[in-house]
Amino acid sequence: MYLRTIFLAIATLSFTFSDYNISSVKANTSQDFIAQNIKQQTKGITTRSLEVGKIKLSMSEQVVRRLLGKPLKVENKFFPAIGNVRTLKYSGITIDLDEGVQPRYFTVYQITVTSPKYATVNGIKVGDSQAKVLKVYGKPPNSENGQFTTLSYGIDEPSPAGLNFTIKNGKVAEIFCFYLMN
Repeated sequence: MYLRTIFLAIATLSFTFSDYNISSVKANTSQDFIAQNIKQQTKGITTRSLEVGKIKLSMSEQVVRRLLGKPLKVENKFFPAIGNVRTLKYSGITIDLDEGVQPRYFTVYQITVTSPKYATVNGIKVGDSQAKVLKVYGKPPNSENGQFTTLSYGIDEPSPAGLNFTIKNGKVAEIFCFYLMN
């Protein structure tokens, strides 16, 4: 399931940064997209935006546990493209951490939220309207898939990362914050 989430993140960012039209302006590269998209957005996202429920990307596992307490479930897996991954599951929030180069030192690379208990730094939470997301972050290219829409916001620097809102029936059903893993 988490491998599917990783591939979804990669596919979403790949789709977001692919060649498409934005208001008659052709975006050919990720940097062109970011520059043009930020001009269209009311606020856009920054590295500061890559936080949900006080959990930030690159945060250490120790800090996550200090903030959220003991997880309901811990899973350890190995993915060839990433390496050792640890998943901390709490009620309404799942945090994926990778080991990186320092053995047994895990840092956050992805956050998935399904509870209104956890909000973005701009105050968006599960249950909020699509209109509120658009008012706060601006209008990105939408990715529609039948019953839901994904609003994807990305940054390129210092590392490719994103903040996705899954909209179902006009409301935020899930918030997904992530680094694009190489």
